[in-house]
Amino acid sequence: MPALLHVPEGIRRFPEDYPGCDAYPLSVTQRCGRLIIEWALYVIEGDPGRPAHVPRLTSAPGSPDGEVALLAFSNETTEAEGVASLVKHLVEDEEVPAKEILILLRGNHNGAFSRPIEARLEEFGIPCSDPDVVNRILADKANRFVLEIFRLMAHRNDSLAWASLLQLTSGIGETFFDYIYERARVNHVQFGIALINANEAEFPEAPRSAPKAKTLIEAVTGWLDAHELPDEQPEEGWGHYIVENAGHGIVPATTDAFTQLLYALDDLSESDQGFDRYLSQITPMGKDLALAESPGVRIMTMGGAKGLTVRATIIAGLEEGLVPRPDADLGEERRFLYVAMTRAKEFLFCTWARRRTGPTARMGAPRVQMRRRSCSFLDGGPVGSTDGAGYIAQRWP
Repeated sequence: MPALLHVPEGIRRFPEDYPGCDAYPLSVTQRCGRLIIEWALYVIEGDPGRPAHVPRLTSAPGSPDGEVALLAFSNETTEAEGVASLVKHLVEDEEVPAKEILILLRGNHNGAFSRPIEARLEEFGIPCSDPDVVNRILADKANRFVLEIFRLMAHRNDSLAWASLLQLTSGIGETFFDYIYERARVNHVQFGIALINANEAEFPEAPRSAPKAKTLIEAVTGWLDAHELPDEQPEEGWGHYIVENAGHGIVPATTDAFTQLLYALDDLSESDQGFDRYLSQITPMGKDLALAESPGVRIMTMGGAKGLTVRATIIAGLEEGLVPRPDADLGEERRFLYVAMTRAKEFLFCTWARRRTGPTARMGAPRVQMRRRSCSFLDGGPVGSTDGAGYIAQRWP
């Protein structure tokens, strides 16, 4: 599958694609304090691909400076304690409501970063919500498999569903995908149809993984043939329907967390809605539910923070190897960090750990017990690194 064009690149090419268009650049931010925007600009302006003609963003006249700090901690435990301590002081001493505080992470697989922070906040009696819990539930291999099967119930030739099922099946790699894509291109059909047609033709000249794909397709289609989708939404809801019909044949049972999510969404979703619409609403409604359940601090990944504005933002895990991610597009990684930094109006704290030993040590570029350094995007910038525990003790004696 060809890589999608990065959104920023598409924006940059817009004048070429649409000659005669006018540009109305924004040069003043009404949101961020002066020190916050200056630090964030240092990060984004380090992108060598950034157009030279883009005007420099400045804070509005009369805007407060804001407070910024890059805080180093000895390890992942003291970092989590430091982040929770920052939240406690913001709430109790600076009178920032918990819902006006964001804790942002570049990644949070299985809650490795968020769990210790949440535990410490709970000790402080500070509520928090984790909208990314929905992404983690849906990222579970069994739950993903369930969803893709039920998407095929709604649309038997759904290309994304078939592609996902193939990806979830061990032993089927890029060579087989390329084979199906080429058949789709030559025959001017979608991936899903090309896959089914190739299976019916016994996969002529296919890679060696074709038998595994055939076994998968026949098992899935056999299950679909044996389970007819109701014409109308069941009385208890589509979520209950999924849970009741999963766990049989090729379809694994839903995890406990996914089951509870589906039941909760049945209580919130529209009555008499179509099955395909219900499936499309699982992710956005699940995230809304996670946010609505708590008025507290929001813990999420950088990618989920776009469009949000709060009084205080804490970005944790800002170390080389975590930000930027290894082998990632550096320009895209800078934009992620820039967006995260510019969520804050008054307080922006970035934290990092000198060493990691737990699950977070294996994320990004694995460096278990090895000495770490802060994110290189911040090198030489307007804010230098300082000891986190010492900063907190001096700032709030």
